[in-house]
Amino acid sequence: MRRYEEVPHWWYVVLFVLTFATSIAVCEVYHMMPWYWVVVATVVPLVFTIPIGIIQAVSNQQPGLNVITEFLIGYGMPGNPIANVTFKVYGYITMTQALNLVSDLKLGHYMKIPPRHMFVVQLAGTVLASFIELGVAYWLMNTVPNICTPEGYPFTCISANTFYSASVLWGLIGPSKLFGSSSPYHPVLYLFFVGAILPVPVWYLQRRYPDSFWKHINVPVAISIAGAMPPMPSASIVNWFIACFVFNYLVHKYRNTWWQRYAFSLSAGLDSGLAISGIVQFGMFTKAKMPQWWGADAEHCKLASSGGFLNRVAAPAS
Repeated sequence: MRRYEEVPHWWYVVLFVLTFATSIAVCEVYHMMPWYWVVVATVVPLVFTIPIGIIQAVSNQQPGLNVITEFLIGYGMPGNPIANVTFKVYGYITMTQALNLVSDLKLGHYMKIPPRHMFVVQLAGTVLASFIELGVAYWLMNTVPNICTPEGYPFTCISANTFYSASVLWGLIGPSKLFGSSSPYHPVLYLFFVGAILPVPVWYLQRRYPDSFWKHINVPVAISIAGAMPPMPSASIVNWFIACFVFNYLVHKYRNTWWQRYAFSLSAGLDSGLAISGIVQFGMFTKAKMPQWWGADAEHCKLASSGGFLNRVAAPAS
């Protein structure tokens, strides 16, 4: 890889200046939020990208900044859900995309792809995907009846509904009302202090007893899964636990040479296979008439069609 020229720093600087200026212009012209909040939203990923990147490098888990960004803008611009989601996108998704870029560049380094080629391809793919995804979203909204509702199954938009619900809770209602002193949810704020203090005793026990069970405990990783809980079916956690236990404990302990050579490649292959199989299954089986057998001819779980969030109906008053 030393034979290839590295990407000059001024490429990143020019790209940042262009996108930053465009972000301010878009937010001001379309009245999404004032320019100074764009500056604050840019500082958030600047502070958190490296520490969260370290956690992801160690554990393959990426704690989200969605609550922090929603909290900040919720107090700064209460009653404005559009500003809330806009600030969250610039403050949280910027960090996510930065770490995705680092991950892709790392994969390109392993595959001996020139860094400048990787930079150009990543930039071109991002620009192209922006227009394609926007076009597909408009097409789906205009062609799929009852989209993002239970009647529009399978297009129930679980993640989009979670995003919308967050804009109402944190933006329209606001954290000052949701977690104020008179709110029943006010004690939840103390969990911020719990999350800040909890790693300290675990760290002490790890230093005090380096060969004990405590060396396997990582508090940020253990509690980071809570960030994925609202749109995620709980059964996924069981599958993740089984796969993690098999590959990161059994294979790592008893077949360490194989794990060092193929674990990363296998992870990338599984991710790619999931994306490809999703496209193939959607194209081949969405309108196809499938064979019928027991278990596939009825809805055995009333909450399965939408992850259990859209079909909940309030019980009638007694």
